[in-house]
Amino acid sequence: MSPTKNPRTRATEVRANLLSAARTLLEREGPSALTVRAVATEAGVAPMGVYNHFDGKDGLLDAVVTDGFRDFSTHIAAVDADASARLLASGHRYREFAVAHPRLYELMFSTECHADDEVAAAAFGVLVDIVRYGQAAGVIRDGDPVALAAQTWACVHGAVSLELTSAHPPFVDAAANYEDVLLLIARGLAP
Repeated sequence: MSPTKNPRTRATEVRANLLSAARTLLEREGPSALTVRAVATEAGVAPMGVYNHFDGKDGLLDAVVTDGFRDFSTHIAAVDADASARLLASGHRYREFAVAHPRLYELMFSTECHADDEVAAAAFGVLVDIVRYGQAAGVIRDGDPVALAAQTWACVHGAVSLELTSAHPPFVDAAANYEDVLLLIARGLAP
């Protein structure tokens, strides 16, 4: 009987393993840890795998943030039937994602890399759809849903960014402040 040959790992698995390894390193050690060699080692593949699947470190970083936006989009999508609850749930989920993945969140909104435009736009589209849903239910005022979503995103992004960088004054509780920001947004969007 001839020895069985180990089957090669499928390319999609190698790619997924490299992305997972990069995200693990990013959250554990920060963006400076994302070297071709470190990611390949973490994934258990040869460094050439990074070049074969991502055309090098820049392509890997772009894929990491694209993957991040894909997960982010899924995470912030809220499906509550009540439009007000849907808006608040999405806001809570926004912060949950950022707090759970602070280094990924920071990289997603940095100028160091570039997410796939369609995937990043889909994340924003989730919020636009929530605004449209609220408008149809009469809990969000009339107006351009894209503009209202952009204003909402600016508010939650600002609050989360302040929290993640510890830029609040020491007497401000970041979590309580975020809750107040969500209520401020809801009042500002009300008809």
